Amino acid sequence: MTNSKWIGAALASALLVTGGSVSVLATSSSVSAAAVKTAAVQEGSTTWNINGTQVALSTINSGGYKLYSLSQVAGELGAGLVLGSSGFLLNDSKGLHNVQIQAGVKSYQVDGEAQEFTVAPVVHNSKTYVELTKLVTALGGELQAETSSILSFARPVGQFDTLHWSADGGLIANQSDAESTLLYKFSQVPGNYEWFSSNSGAVDYAVSADQQWGAFNDETGLLQLINLSSGVITPLGKDTSVKTDLVWSNDGKTIYFVQGDKQEKLAQISVETGAVKTVLEDKVENKSELRVSADGKTAVYIVNVTGTAKNDADSTEDSLTVDFSKAGEQLYKLDLTAKDAKPAALTTALDNKLYPEILGNGSVVYLSADPEGTAANTLKSIAADGTSADIALSAEANWSAGTSTGLVVAGLTADGTTVIYSIAGGAAPVELFRTAEDVSEVSVSNDGSKVAIVSDGKVLVIQNGKAVQLSN
Repeated sequence: MTNSKWIGAALASALLVTGGSVSVLATSSSVSAAAVKTAAVQEGSTTWNINGTQVALSTINSGGYKLYSLSQVAGELGAGLVLGSSGFLLNDSKGLHNVQIQAGVKSYQVDGEAQEFTVAPVVHNSKTYVELTKLVTALGGELQAETSSILSFARPVGQFDTLHWSADGGLIANQSDAESTLLYKFSQVPGNYEWFSSNSGAVDYAVSADQQWGAFNDETGLLQLINLSSGVITPLGKDTSVKTDLVWSNDGKTIYFVQGDKQEKLAQISVETGAVKTVLEDKVENKSELRVSADGKTAVYIVNVTGTAKNDADSTEDSLTVDFSKAGEQLYKLDLTAKDAKPAALTTALDNKLYPEILGNGSVVYLSADPEGTAANTLKSIAADGTSADIALSAEANWSAGTSTGLVVAGLTADGTTVIYSIAGGAAPVELFRTAEDVSEVSVSNDGSKVAIVSDGKVLVIQNGKAVQLSN
């Protein structure tokens, strides 16, 4: 919700400090006699959800306006409050904002800039009462009148994408409409977030199995490691060849990748030494979507097979033809334990193949899509013995990701509802969440315990089957 919406949402109130973390230094000369009104004042209370807890806030009704206890609201928001000869000085708990208020005076200061209350703060029975909405927003908080909820810190406003979970339970997201790169790290509590990084290369990265590290290429092709707790970035090795589809080994000691200008190789780099080693050099181009099994024994990847050019012995332009009969995407499997192993084809059909994953039982799962767009997407499984089967869902799958326990899959029903499922091993799909809103991105933690989505550019985390909104 924007500041204008917050301010327009409700008229509110004022405060004086009675406990908590708030400190008040009061002098009798600091309270203007004109601000003290005892006639026609009705005392009461209103319950608000403050940072997830129901709190009854003390109020007065003065001249048709509901005002709130300044001290109580400041205490609930964790703000510091001091009363001196020039009025009240408030500071939010992060030290980002300071607010100056005087009883009986409509004008107040927010970070040195003049603002104005609709009605001046009122002193009643030695307590100061003020408009709630303007006080909350002045301290950097967020108020939603329609849900009677308040957050000590407003959720960031913008369009977000590229979600990644970290080991400390944080969710890192890129603000895509920011003027420059801006990554936030959200906790799973609305309003609790921090700036994480402004490194443009770190917008997207491959996450280690323990979710402690991310890996990405800088503009020169050099691999960089980012600590997902601190945001500190360090270079890895000296190799600047083209690297795509980065994949961490389960033990975090190796990063596998597709290498070369034409994506013709598979290679690996030691996280400890930075040494690069070729894994496969079969001169087959257009490799992508590399995956490595948890035990490190198997790699699976996609090859985009293009058309085959043919012409006569003189290679004249008029005789050139391109055969697209075998063009399409095919899945290949490579044994990483055998020296000079040859890739084995897992598929022959010309469908598009997306999101391949190697499950713990050795089977490979992928999303099959009709290249013509006339048939529905299908989630397919290829068993270790090569047999193939469809995985039945009550929605058309459009995304999937592997976890340590199986799969998380998102699909779209006929009425446009997005459904997210968890599939553990060979068990039946279990519905985790459904929404009628458009979902553009899904992110799942490596252990499958945490799921987040992007809907209409907003970041939401799924908790107990409900979506909790982390951004506005």
